[in-house]
Amino acid sequence: MLRFIYQGFSTLVKQNPLKNGFRFENQNLTWTFGEFDTHSSAFAYGLIEQGWKQGDKLMLLLGRSNTSEAATTFAGAAKAGVITVPFRSNDPNEIEKTISIVNPKGIVFSPNQLIGETKFIEILKNLVPETTQTQSGESLKSSKFTNLKWLIHTGFYSYPGTYKFRESLVYASRNFNRLSLPSVTGPVTAQLRNGQLQTYTYQDLAKMSEKVQGSKHVIISGDPQTVTNFSIVVGGLERGYNTVLTGADNVNKVQKILKYYDNYSLVVDDSVLSEQQQSVDVNNLQTLFTVGDVNKAQNVFQKQAIQI
Repeated sequence: MLRFIYQGFSTLVKQNPLKNGFRFENQNLTWTFGEFDTHSSAFAYGLIEQGWKQGDKLMLLLGRSNTSEAATTFAGAAKAGVITVPFRSNDPNEIEKTISIVNPKGIVFSPNQLIGETKFIEILKNLVPETTQTQSGESLKSSKFTNLKWLIHTGFYSYPGTYKFRESLVYASRNFNRLSLPSVTGPVTAQLRNGQLQTYTYQDLAKMSEKVQGSKHVIISGDPQTVTNFSIVVGGLERGYNTVLTGADNVNKVQKILKYYDNYSLVVDDSVLSEQQQSVDVNNLQTLFTVGDVNKAQNVFQKQAIQI
């Protein structure tokens, strides 16, 4: 097993730089292992230029459709030694409480994601009113969240006090690169459990993904920004399978995507299965995994499910 995530990229890219490693179905985007390495390194270099240090925490509040951004943010932050903390809630009060507990240096978010009937950018303005007094691209000085310096969004428009995701990417030339990536041995991601952060190293994620092997493709449906799905990304880097993120929010959309693949494993969560009443016929499905209700997954796909 590889010890550092950057070593993992270097080894795999050297051996298979042109092999398709990632497919983001809802964005109609395919990246080779080499391209994913380049984009994630660009995010890592962007964090380093902003002054991020190993052990800093970066919260993820991304929409389900931001599949490439979720994978790039996780991998890039991990290369820089920054701990990603994925979180999802439709309760503004819970979001505020979680930001206080996590104490992140920054947040990557989808500005148009609806929290109830309100866009997240509007909720963020209420939580961090200092954004209106901060120029776009400048670091924040929040009185409520004193450690919060950077708000990075995936949208098209500029918002005061925020930084565009695509503008945070620094594509360093191999020949003229002044930046370097650290050797990361500590945690690379975390999730909140009972008010406490549970952290995971690269090795932890690689071990979590050991169940998912033997298939040509591993297809992730549902929420792209979870620790489990980050472990699937790591598994692809370790073992070379093609990681597919659907961005789909229901089984019918997932089923339309599956027909284009052979020799695949599928990872589902309850958010995709919640409104599904009838069973789904799928061809070429080797192994079914779920991060939620095993019985529900088995009833929908008529196949034994393994919980991960």
